Amino acid sequence: MPIKRMNFGYLLGGLLFLLLSVAIAREAGVTSETRRLFLEPALCLMLLMGIWSHVSEKKWLMVGGGILTVSGIATATIDYFLDIPELQFVNMAILFVFSLFSTWIASRHLLLSGPITLNKIIGAICIYLLIGLNWSVIYLIINIANPNSFHGLTSTAVGVQFSELLYYSYVTITTLGYGDVTPMKPIARTLSYLEAIVGQFYVAVLVAWLVGMYLSDKNNNGRKP
Repeated sequence: MPIKRMNFGYLLGGLLFLLLSVAIAREAGVTSETRRLFLEPALCLMLLMGIWSHVSEKKWLMVGGGILTVSGIATATIDYFLDIPELQFVNMAILFVFSLFSTWIASRHLLLSGPITLNKIIGAICIYLLIGLNWSVIYLIINIANPNSFHGLTSTAVGVQFSELLYYSYVTITTLGYGDVTPMKPIARTLSYLEAIVGQFYVAVLVAWLVGMYLSDKNNNGRKP
């Protein structure tokens, strides 16, 4: 059975909104109040827009995505009104699982269905952003389990660490390497260079292939009588 078309625009919009909201919350100073004002609503919107992009998927996939979305919105809403610090870890876990879910779905659409389109190019961008997002949550888990795994973090608050490790993750995957946040423990260092390898491989191979196939399809269509 052919895979139905998935609209990656909604997922990209949700991801960008989440990243910008994290930056705004960090700029404002991620206190309990600003975290509730920016991060929880941003997480809810990202989950909603992400699941909306999966509406053409099989029923069991939609059910799984729906459960993750409802769980994320519920925990974010409870945390927003009651400010329960432990729910931050639940939110991060849901975000991580949903990101993996979205990465898998997007990869299926990119590799297994139809010609290369602009929508698939947007999907490739989504996967790249999701890889960085997933790695940032892994870094956060490592730093919580093994404190001081990273040098340069300015706070022990989970919200602050998430925003700083999100920044570190994208700096690493793009191999910018500013050096303001650096891995100190062996597992953190190993995952950091693995992320850099994955990021470079992804850009060099998959994205280049997608762009090349997209341009090739356009040229072939233009030559048809």
